[in-house]
Amino acid sequence: MRTGPILIGITGNIGSGKSAFCRLLAEHGYEVIFSDEIAQRQLDEPECLEQITRRWGKELAVDGKADRKKIASIVFGNKEELEFLNSLVHPRALAVLQEIADNSEQKYLFFEVPLLFEAGMQHCFDYIVLVRASREKRLQRLLKKGQETQERIEARMDAQIDDLAKIPLCDLVIDNKGSLNALKNSVKEFIGRLDSIRHKDKIPFSS
Repeated sequence: MRTGPILIGITGNIGSGKSAFCRLLAEHGYEVIFSDEIAQRQLDEPECLEQITRRWGKELAVDGKADRKKIASIVFGNKEELEFLNSLVHPRALAVLQEIADNSEQKYLFFEVPLLFEAGMQHCFDYIVLVRASREKRLQRLLKKGQETQERIEARMDAQIDDLAKIPLCDLVIDNKGSLNALKNSVKEFIGRLDSIRHKDKIPFSS
């Protein structure tokens, strides 16, 4: 039987509240790995940065770090450039995730993976939680942050797999349509069922 931590993937479309769910888990003392942060760090790795500047120009590197805003503007809505970026970042990020899992002494290890299904990572976890909310609710939350235009937000939403297609593939669905207190209660209920989760046959993040 496989040993090591039980790997739990937390996912959800933008504005669903998955990050808030994960932060609440962390407040309860659980280790949460944010895959986007791991992926972002790979951009500054010398080999990755060299490939980026070779393709898009030296101005994409500032003081040895990738200019994330410029990269985002290049890949947004451009499938070919996005695939190029993913080909650089994903293998490196997956290797880091695997190293974390292999060396963890935690009983449960949580991973926030926004594009879990889009990246085909559903077989990497023992248990998957989907945090969801209506499109209208998610749009309202994201517009309130004031970081992006409605057009850009909706384009990002359209690029993600719809919740209805993800639900049958998940072990638990959290409907985050209410208040923060309601989400806190959902987290507590989820923690209460952790003992029932078991290891599954799964594939590693990287091989």
